Amino acid sequence: MKKLLLGLIFAGLGAAFVAAGDAAVFDDIGFSADGKTYLFGQYGKTDVNYKPWAEIYTVDVAKNDFVPGGVYKNSSESSNSEISGKKAYSELKDKVEWKISKYAASPAGTDTLLYLYEENGKSATDTISFKDFENSTEDKSIFYEVTLVPSYEGKGKNVRSRFYINLVKKDAAGSVVGTWKVGTPDFKRKGITSYRIEKIFGDKSGKSLVFVVQKTLEDDTGTSIRYMVETVRF
Repeated sequence: MKKLLLGLIFAGLGAAFVAAGDAAVFDDIGFSADGKTYLFGQYGKTDVNYKPWAEIYTVDVAKNDFVPGGVYKNSSESSNSEISGKKAYSELKDKVEWKISKYAASPAGTDTLLYLYEENGKSATDTISFKDFENSTEDKSIFYEVTLVPSYEGKGKNVRSRFYINLVKKDAAGSVVGTWKVGTPDFKRKGITSYRIEKIFGDKSGKSLVFVVQKTLEDDTGTSIRYMVETVRF
């Protein structure tokens, strides 16, 4: 699934992107050589006490779950407030390099980037559509539709929310030939008031897919932007 035509226009690339407020920076560390493991990081400074924090996650793509022992964090409570979040992240990455280097991870390139969010008035729950050129032929075209499906109970910092991503595979006639419910639809997250798909990309083999999801957290310290990923392996 290397080259796909999106049903919308996107612009701007980069391994990291930032949102407003107490916002995390997302780092695409990349897929392992076999595409079965995905690594990413995020970092920033807390909104109230300006403590730097950093996190690195190792994901089993097929299971859509963290690899046991594959989550690494620099605690904001123990961090030096004089350094930046980027510095804290660099220190964490250096500290765990001996553990994650075995994956030989490389970030997604332009040929595997399928979607990048841009402000265009569309809702976070609008369907994203694209054609799979890599696996399509002159006689048989393959299309995908991606829809974020969230649900919320309560409001503000007391909200409990959950979501899943509906992935549908269609043929040229529009008939459904496969569906996937990506995520953990029964898992409720406290204080998460919104979700949005920021980025979609695949590995070089076209067998693995990553959805980068931006989530908005509200708690006693204010509003924060954080990232998570959902994954699927065909």
